[in-house]
Amino acid sequence: MFNFCHLISLVLKVKWEREKIMNFLAHSLISLEIDEQENKKTLYGNFAGDFYKGLVDKIELPEELKEGIVLHRIIDGISDRNENFLNELLVKKFGIFKGIVSDMFIDHFLAKNFDRLFNENINNIEKKILYNISENQSFFPKRFAGTFKWIESEKVMSNYKNIDFLQRAFYGISQRIRKGEILRLAVKELEKDYTAFEEKSIKEFFYVKEESVKKFITFFHL
Repeated sequence: MFNFCHLISLVLKVKWEREKIMNFLAHSLISLEIDEQENKKTLYGNFAGDFYKGLVDKIELPEELKEGIVLHRIIDGISDRNENFLNELLVKKFGIFKGIVSDMFIDHFLAKNFDRLFNENINNIEKKILYNISENQSFFPKRFAGTFKWIESEKVMSNYKNIDFLQRAFYGISQRIRKGEILRLAVKELEKDYTAFEEKSIKEFFYVKEESVKKFITFFHL
């Protein structure tokens, strides 16, 4: 007999685990553009957004930092649409885990192509992002503090360009998720059609960035 409650439990578990390994680089790049162009401070709230739950109005943060949480949720809403450009390559193999794979593939290709896409050195941008986040340590939720320490010490955002690092990351996640063993095949699947994944990952990022910026500006009447 089909166990609907078990399915819901599994979906929520996957969502929770996805939150722990979201694409920090992609989210950060969208914030950097908004913060520079609109004189905002969205980076911290966007970067740590999954560690803040509930209504934004109820979250104990300065108003300018709460705007980053709003942006984070806008980005996630757009990324989770059925028309995500990566879905057609991922849904059959990875099912409800496709969001995890999509997020990590996007950060992989952004890191790999960073100089070409943004005319910047990824190491310099990573340092800029981490410094900005660290300036808000007094606001860190307890669970985020440990995650940030790992991101900083392992240089996760720049290291995602390395296939070996990406493979280790997928393996670690697979151990924490019920029935997550399928994630150990993500890199193998990536290598089967690397060019197509690269094209669609980059296309997806720039689509999400454009739509997120427009929705954020509309939301705050900028």
